[in-house]
Amino acid sequence: MIKSVGKYLKKHRWVSLIVEVALIIALMLAISWWQNRGELPGDNGMAPDFTVQSLDGSSHRLSDYRGKKVVLYFFAPWCSICHMSAPNLKALQASRSPDELQILLVGLSYNTIDESKEFADDLQLQGIPVLIGNDQLMRDYRIKAFPTYFVIDENGKISSRSIGYSTELGLRLRT
Repeated sequence: MIKSVGKYLKKHRWVSLIVEVALIIALMLAISWWQNRGELPGDNGMAPDFTVQSLDGSSHRLSDYRGKKVVLYFFAPWCSICHMSAPNLKALQASRSPDELQILLVGLSYNTIDESKEFADDLQLQGIPVLIGNDQLMRDYRIKAFPTYFVIDENGKISSRSIGYSTELGLRLRT
């Protein structure tokens, strides 16, 4: 039986390719599930509210964004994966109306605030608020690795969480 399956797959390479791609996708989903298991903060799925300052000095309160989806992107200025994935947020922002989606970058694990400013300047993230995170915010959202993304729905509930690099397509699918 196994020999005949092997012959079939050799004869029909496209079937073999589909099976391999399906296995890779299943493996990636399993790894993502494993990373995120039991890690969503908040009571009843609600995102913990916060009020923090941005690099430009303005105050941002999460609950002020009710009525639109919010992507919270927790980063560390020293994180190379953060540097590679943050431009995908810029592309996501360009594809959505500001009334529909708000992206907030939250700097954590920095020595000076200037490190977060340099991160945003290097990646030309104008138009996306860069918030000055703190240890309490890190605990509230159970941040253990960078980058960590949260998608918060229009009602303030966490609808998705992801750790690590995410493509623009991956972000679009979550939002």
